[in-house]
Amino acid sequence: MAENETEEQQIDAIKEWWNKNGNAVIVGAVLGIGALVGWKGWGVYTEQQYLLASDRYAAMQESILQQDIDAVMVQAEQLKQEFSATPYASLASLMLAKAHAENVEYQQAMTHLQWVVDNAKQETLRAVARLRMIRLHIVEDRLEAAQLLLNQTYPLSFASLKEELRGDWHVSRGEFAEARAAYDSAIATAAEEQIDYLIMKRDNAFASEQSNV
Repeated sequence: MAENETEEQQIDAIKEWWNKNGNAVIVGAVLGIGALVGWKGWGVYTEQQYLLASDRYAAMQESILQQDIDAVMVQAEQLKQEFSATPYASLASLMLAKAHAENVEYQQAMTHLQWVVDNAKQETLRAVARLRMIRLHIVEDRLEAAQLLLNQTYPLSFASLKEELRGDWHVSRGEFAEARAAYDSAIATAAEEQIDYLIMKRDNAFASEQSNV
């Protein structure tokens, strides 16, 4: 008898709990299902965006091979405007920056690099843009701006390039001993194919140091 009473009490307790919380449970379940469906829908949309951006980027590369610079510029701008959330937009912007820099159009190059810094979702792409900005700042003798970027944190894979740029920065300031130390740091973490080039930079810094003694 006591056992039956316990079961009845348990059923009554469940009923009471459901009367108080049943609506919230139903709403929560519906919201959960809705969120799951929405997330799957967002995933499909994102995948489609990446595929479209990939096609646009491939077309831009084809224009590069054909040396159709006007088409490259148009396609790169379309990627930036229509697919800004994808890495392809940032890659296109980096390519535009490179083209402008090679034409000594440094301000235009800087604008595209800043776009990558402000919009890229991938830290690697943002780091590439900031490091290229440092190089342009040094070329244009904006050494304070270059120093601000040099003092930021970068992924370890960019350690050698960052130290190389630090060496270039010191050379621009006539600080050749500090430049040699930076180039030594760059050499320590450089890929094998970069070492000879960095040694040449270090030796040039040493020669400039000796000529100023």
